[in-house]
Amino acid sequence: MLNISYNISPRLNEYLSQIENLRKQILLTPITPEAEFQLKWNAIFKRTYCLLKLTGNPLGKSEVLKTLTGITRRKMNHDQQEIIRYKKAQDYIFQNWLGSEKPVDAQAIIALYKMIGDGKLRVPQAGLQHLLDYIQASSENPVIQAAIMCIEMEKMQLFSKNNKQIACLTSLLFLYKYGWDFKGFMAYEVEWLKDEKKYKENCQRAQITINLTIWLEYFANSVLKQAEAIIFSLKTPKQDGLGLTKSFLTLNERQKSILDCLDQPQAGITNRQVQEEYKVSQITASRDLAKLTNLRCLFSHGKGRSVYYTKI
Repeated sequence: MLNISYNISPRLNEYLSQIENLRKQILLTPITPEAEFQLKWNAIFKRTYCLLKLTGNPLGKSEVLKTLTGITRRKMNHDQQEIIRYKKAQDYIFQNWLGSEKPVDAQAIIALYKMIGDGKLRVPQAGLQHLLDYIQASSENPVIQAAIMCIEMEKMQLFSKNNKQIACLTSLLFLYKYGWDFKGFMAYEVEWLKDEKKYKENCQRAQITINLTIWLEYFANSVLKQAEAIIFSLKTPKQDGLGLTKSFLTLNERQKSILDCLDQPQAGITNRQVQEEYKVSQITASRDLAKLTNLRCLFSHGKGRSVYYTKI
């Protein structure tokens, strides 16, 4: 039985109202494709770096960036593999859950977990399903739903390891499911790492009390601060600050043409078709498709020789 209670306090209500106003501004602000790529990549990097830093990954910002962008050529160690797995899990959420009408069930969360960890399920699956049913039966603001999922999953300690990562990924899934992804620019984990002591205090308090109001206020305030940061970035565009090369964010004419070919509904393309259409090698076709997928311009479907790509 779930023991969850909370109040929509005046402070929480004000945070949610401000978040909604900023969300509308973000959605309505025109932005160039290159700037959109940059802001999405900033968010992916920050989300990955901050959460994994909070969970003990020792890699610095430059090494995380190199790993995410494929600059690292040598065989990856465990910490680098953790970064790639977390990035792939975020891409999976973006591809499969953005605006989805499907209910989230326990099997979906377990499948998501398998992308980032190899731990064992420690509690009955029915307990997780009960929590998911409880959250989805309400019509609460998605920020509240995401906040509850984040802390309650960490309380449950579902798996033998990687519980904080799967808790945060599940909260992200709920935001994406209801269209509260802020164009993919949101990385509220940044606020947690800014004041790690405060973050840990709020987590610990929420895990030993039934009433989650203070945790909801903290989570919503983190989202609010990042929404304000996004608005600032949109109004005062500048260099990304991550050290991304211009070529990484810029598409060449062939890559642009590939996207143009996929404008029609249900259109798809394979590596072989790219080779034949543009008279390039298998390696060049693979690099083009990998870059477009990495930048979230394309979705990949299938495995092995049956892989094909569609436009987002």
